[in-house]
Amino acid sequence: MRNRRLLTAAAAAAACTVAAFTAGSAVGSPAGRTPAPAHAAPAAVPAVPSGVQLQGWLYPGSAGEPQCSGQAEYADNRLRSGALKPEYWAVQPNGTLLLETTAQGLCNAYSAANVTDLKAHSTYQYPTVSGMDTPTVRALVGSSARRGQAVQQLTAMTVNAGLTGIDVDMEDYWSWSTGDFATYRTFLTQLATSLHASGKRLQVDAPAMTEDAPYYDYAAVVATGVDELAIMAYDDEYDSDPGGKCKAITPYAWLKQVVQYARSKVPNHDKLVIGLPSYGYSAPASCDTSAIEGNIPFSVMRGKPGWSGNASTIEQRRDSGSGEIRWTSGGKLYDYVDQTSMDRKLQVLTGLGVTKVSVWSLGGNPWFTR
Repeated sequence: MRNRRLLTAAAAAAACTVAAFTAGSAVGSPAGRTPAPAHAAPAAVPAVPSGVQLQGWLYPGSAGEPQCSGQAEYADNRLRSGALKPEYWAVQPNGTLLLETTAQGLCNAYSAANVTDLKAHSTYQYPTVSGMDTPTVRALVGSSARRGQAVQQLTAMTVNAGLTGIDVDMEDYWSWSTGDFATYRTFLTQLATSLHASGKRLQVDAPAMTEDAPYYDYAAVVATGVDELAIMAYDDEYDSDPGGKCKAITPYAWLKQVVQYARSKVPNHDKLVIGLPSYGYSAPASCDTSAIEGNIPFSVMRGKPGWSGNASTIEQRRDSGSGEIRWTSGGKLYDYVDQTSMDRKLQVLTGLGVTKVSVWSLGGNPWFTR
């Protein structure tokens, strides 16, 4: 799940800036799920284990939006031994790439200064290229010319800026045809080959799955040369039955199923990164998944009707199957992931031996106990 903002007129007009990122150009100084069984909440809440590599996503926004606090949050070096993944590129409807820059008035976007800051506060950096709907993804991966252009641009940025690699986030998987998945794999193969030739790496974001499906296959994606597959283990609420109560974002039992299935498809577990949520959502109390307001930062959730910061109220509202805080007010259900819930979800992962964990997202949201 991603919160895609509408491009401003200035950003759309700046699409031509993408052409600058060809090989040799300068980029600034290197600086259908099965039911889940019941699962009790873990008893202990430990700090982040030393053997776990943490990663964090950032996405652009305008001044004053919650995501713009992300840079100040990672400045505490929470990811100094981990990875930062800012969205720098957006796939346009015609299949070209738009470089999102601070010159367009966007926080967390590309600039030489932001690249330097990323490198000062992380060990690995993977700028994200984002495509959020099937027609847009198809326009890129379905065209040999567009694929080649994108591979050249992404590789050039990574090399010239001295970054670790690229994170590919192309979604709306459930609407993909077999042809879409095939050309998507072709694009990944070409990008992996190009990045690897320059000593760089490729990370790919993938849907949370618990069984085989026609639209996506973990093993086939890793076979393209992907170095890390980041499974986005959140937004189970969108699989809720209509008319009941919407599910939690990441129930413990479902999270365990997602990891177990991923490992059955990708035997080299070092290639797996498991994504956890740090945000909230609201929906009609009688669940209607088409009316879900997703990706609500905690800083915004605090202003929603019925919110309480009282410790005893929070614990009364804590869902035993997910650790998430859930309440209803004015005919709406509210759900958010607090620090305790994040810690407990992390404990589920570490109990399974997971060593790479990514968080969506930085900017107005809580973090693990450290």
